[in-house]
Order: sequence, then structure tokens, then C-alpha cells
Amino acid sequence: MDLREKARKLREQADAASAEASTRWDEFTQAREALEALGDDVDMSAAPEMATAQAAREAYETAAEASRAADRTYRDVLELLGDDAPQAMTAPVEEPHVGSIGERFVASDVYREVAARIPETAGSKQAIGTTPGVRVATREQAIAMMKPQAAVFSTPANVVAPDQAPGIRPLPLLPPLTVLDLVTMATTDSTSVRWVREKAFTSAAAEVAETTESTKATNAKGESTLEIEPVTFDVTTIAHWLPASKQSIRDIAGVRSLIDAKLEWGLRRRLAAQIINGNGNTPNLKGVCNTAGIGHVNRSGSTAKSLIEDLYDAAVVVADAYGETPNVGFVSRADYKKLRFARGEEGGTGTGSFIFGPPTAFNPIEVEGCLILPNFDLPAGMSVVGVWREYGVWMHEGVSIALSDSHNDYFIRNLVAILAELSCAAGAMETAAFCEISAASS
Repeated sequence: MDLREKARKLREQADAASAEASTRWDEFTQAREALEALGDDVDMSAAPEMATAQAAREAYETAAEASRAADRTYRDVLELLGDDAPQAMTAPVEEPHVGSIGERFVASDVYREVAARIPETAGSKQAIGTTPGVRVATREQAIAMMKPQAAVFSTPANVVAPDQAPGIRPLPLLPPLTVLDLVTMATTDSTSVRWVREKAFTSAAAEVAETTESTKATNAKGESTLEIEPVTFDVTTIAHWLPASKQSIRDIAGVRSLIDAKLEWGLRRRLAAQIINGNGNTPNLKGVCNTAGIGHVNRSGSTAKSLIEDLYDAAVVVADAYGETPNVGFVSRADYKKLRFARGEEGGTGTGSFIFGPPTAFNPIEVEGCLILPNFDLPAGMSVVGVWREYGVWMHEGVSIALSDSHNDYFIRNLVAILAELSCAAGAMETAAFCEISAASS
């Protein structure tokens, strides 16, 4: 049996041990309630209920320790399968499937211990306190979590990639790309990232005639100038929490779904918003639209036709300054609707065929080779195009999750706060790679 199969068996054993501990806790709670129901005239030391409660408590403690030991053994084996395990130089070990952050949290010692202490009966006043944060994703796993489409569209080993004709886009398997799928993501061990960014470049490249005796004093080659500036991107924390009933913490599937569907999504959504429009005021990240030095095109009108021309001009600004056509442009939802329903004028104004194809079918909108996508974080009238790999996100810590009933009056209300957070730095590495479209006053 290989390590992966052993890990699966150990996971099953850990789940069974956790279920056993929960059962023993319920038995202990019932025995304790029976003891509390005895009258004041009963000799507690001689009552059989006392012996039953003590035996139930010992059984629970034994089962709880067995559950923790089984989970530790499983995680020890899992670590041997991870990035830190020794690997052969010629045959890299395939990474195991470690599941979502919700799955990792409900598999942790912290969650199992908390869940085992909460009885099934409603109204329990069992205190939880504030648990240590559980690292449910390393920095590398957090990067993969922020780029979900990269994992879906990656080609597994030993699979022949299908042919694709040039210029033909495949039908989409996922919703449109988000900015998180496009930016560069890396890691950092510091509390800030220092970057040297190009501020201005003047090329003096020119033809030079062959030097002769008479021209050697003046026939010099041109010197280009490059002005650079140091910039610092500070690490900040993105976090949010949700309330849950104490009884619901026992529901493994429910806790996992809540973390994956709400807490993870919220972290991704906020990071994407900051990349586009963060104002840079501590503790906010600085988004592209608020970065000094990026290109600017004045919005020339409110119609789809004028927006198409503005997007073309912005693509040219980036191409001229950076030397490459922008790969993606983002427009507000209102402006995207204008483009999607834009019509030609072959039959009169607003009566021709749809410029970008009928809205009832998937037809990508492209202007000068730049894919145009809608964005929720841009106000109406503002757009931005860019070569998005020139915006960097540096993960400082992975994703952590913690529980607490110490918030406000949560203890007496039988509520628990579930907190998720990550920390990162972010910023534009090359301002010439971006151009915004907005009113002249921006």
C-alpha cells in the first residue's frame, strides 16, 4: 500500500475517531444532566449516576485523545506527500489532492476539538473561546486559490492537447476571466516589497555612419536615458468573518460549504476590487486606476461608438509606451452593456447588425486585439486597459481560519464567529503597461 492509499485509510480512521468522540461527549452530557436532576437529599458520592458520569467523562477524554492522535498521524503522512517531502531528482512526486480550504479546516485538530465539545442538544453554554488560527492554505496554495481558472484549464500529464485553429476561440467553460487570473502572483517573507519602476525612457537609437579620421570627434553613438524610481508595496491583511450558530459548528459539511462558498469568495472578491480600484491609503492596496504615471485617455462621449474609439486610443497609448498591445481591458457593467448591444449603421442609426455579434450567444468583444471584459469595481464612465502581468501580488501569508465565541455577546447567544484572512502586498510594476479612460478631470 503506497502513502496515498495509507493517507486515505488514515483519513477514514480519523473521521471514525472523531465520530466516536462526539458520541462519547453526548453520553457524558446525558450522564451529567441525570446527575444534575438528582434531589438535594441524595448522597452524590454514593449515587450510581455519579459513577456513570465519571465513567462517561473518562470515556470521552479517551476518545477525544484517540481522535486527536488519529488526525495527527494522518497529517504527518500528508506532509510527506506535500512540497516539503524529499523528491527524486528524475521523477517528481505528484502532489496529492488536498481539497478546499473548508475541507482542510474541518480536518484540523482545532475544529475537531471544538466540534467534539459541542453537544447535539441546542442551548449549550459550552465555551469555545478564541481558537488559534488554522493555516488552511500556504502562500503557494493561496495563489492557486486566487487563480481558479488556471487550475481548471491546466492540461493533466499524459493527456494529448487538442488542436486549436489560429484565431478561433473555444467556447467558455467558466465565467469571464477576472483580474486575478491575469496578474502576476509571487510570495514575500518581508512586511513590504521594494521595486524599481521605470518612470521615463527616451530612446536615442539612430543610425551611425562609419567613423573616419575627419568625423571621429563628432561621430558619437546616441545615449538613451532611463529614469527609474523606487517604490514600496506594503503588506496588508484582508479579512472578514461570518456568524454561525454553535450547533451548526458540528455540521462538518455545512462548515466546509460556508467557508468555501462565502469566506473564500469574499477574500478573492476583495483582492480583485483592490487591484482595480484600491486607493492606496493604509491599509488599502493601491489599485491600477489610482497609480500615478499610468496612461490616460479622456472619455470622449457616452455612446458605444465613442467608447470603442476611446478603447482603441488607450490600446495605442499602451502599445506606444510599453511596446506591447494590452491583453485585456475592463469596463464598467453599464459600459459593457453598451458595447454588447452596439449596432452598426448599415440600415440606419441603431438598426444595423450587432457590432460584436448577437448578445444571445457568446461573442468576445475585442478592440485592437484587446479583449474587453466587464468589471464590477469600475464606476460608470471609467475603463482601464493593460498588460496585466505587470501588476504584482505578493502573498505574505497563506489563508488562516479561526473560531471565536468571545465576540460581543456571542457566548450568551450561542453564536460563533468564523474568521478568514490572508496578507499580501500588491502594486503596478510597470506604469507604462496601463492606461485608464475617464473624464478629463481624473
